[in-house]
Amino acid sequence: MQEFYIESITWDTTFNLESEITLYVRHSGAAFRICYDPRILAVSPSVLDQHHESYRILHNDDPDGEYLEVAERLRKPFEELMTQMAPPIESTRHLHSYLYPPWFILEARVAESSSSHIQPHFKLALSRQESPRPGEYNGMFLQAHLSPLLNSELNRYSSRQVQVLAQTPQLVPSRVLVDGTVYFFKPWVSGRVHGYHELQSYRKILADTEASPPLLADARICRLYGLIIDNDDDVLQHYSLDNGEEDHSGTRLVGLLLTCIDNRGTLKDLAPWDDCTNEDRLRWSGQIHHAVECLHNAGVIWGDAKPENVLIDMEGDAWLIDFGGSYTPGWVDEDKRETVEGDRQGVQRIDDWLTRWSRQPVTRIKRNGEGEGRRQGGSVEGGKEVGGL
Repeated sequence: MQEFYIESITWDTTFNLESEITLYVRHSGAAFRICYDPRILAVSPSVLDQHHESYRILHNDDPDGEYLEVAERLRKPFEELMTQMAPPIESTRHLHSYLYPPWFILEARVAESSSSHIQPHFKLALSRQESPRPGEYNGMFLQAHLSPLLNSELNRYSSRQVQVLAQTPQLVPSRVLVDGTVYFFKPWVSGRVHGYHELQSYRKILADTEASPPLLADARICRLYGLIIDNDDDVLQHYSLDNGEEDHSGTRLVGLLLTCIDNRGTLKDLAPWDDCTNEDRLRWSGQIHHAVECLHNAGVIWGDAKPENVLIDMEGDAWLIDFGGSYTPGWVDEDKRETVEGDRQGVQRIDDWLTRWSRQPVTRIKRNGEGEGRRQGGSVEGGKEVGGL
């Protein structure tokens, strides 16, 4: 786990040397906004020159990796101050503390002792009502479509009831414990069509499983087990979940509880390696075909069929994940997206891809060198580590 994680950096995208640079950093249960204002830094020509150079690199999005070096260089002077201000680490962490952390605004100033160094300065702390709302987009909202959730049979929990067992490298909770059962936590991003499509697919899988248990009983697919919904007492601000006629004011959908698949990595990660046998690839192909056939029999489309959306569990079996629709060029054609035909095309292209790897001489498949890096095993869903709300 990284001790500090830079969630994002903002600057003026229209070239402007007088642009501020702002870093958003997570550390030890707290969130920090670090501001570099050139008007404040102008008291030192050398510090201002450094700021301008940092801005140029960020603006150019340098492909040689200087972007990340700049981000770390801007964060580094604030390490000690952030460590002092962060709350004590809880022995048992809950999702609530991640979603609603204390927020602190920090500011870069020029050190009095040395005009060429940054002096970190605490500016103010934000109340929970003032702090940024995680997962909120300023674009369209689909909240009205979510009203059936509040009356569905899905289990509902508060983030205070969810214990965090593991996090992604981005410090986002991933594996969680609720009522003695381990799940994968997937954050809900308001206004995201992909998320709404996925949620509808999961609900249909659940309904079909209950209506006809044999239909999906042996399909290795990720499933939905519950919703995490917070109210005003948790959020401490008005955050309406839907705009329907019923009054659910003050509630917000936080995330989904999904199947936790202890896994070795994705199909894309594992299939190319020299310790993967042709028998493995053939078995995975058969399991993918079977799972997709089960989904289609239940009236569900997989959607974004590709090797990244197949997890290989610790027993070596393949699981389908990510039912958010859409498509990935090269795996499914755009005119076939989110259709049975598109799923079949994607599965056939996965088969072709596996066949190509099966024909590769072992000496060409290296662990360190050419080829793709292997994902560390762990509990993930969707073949992706979730980055933030």
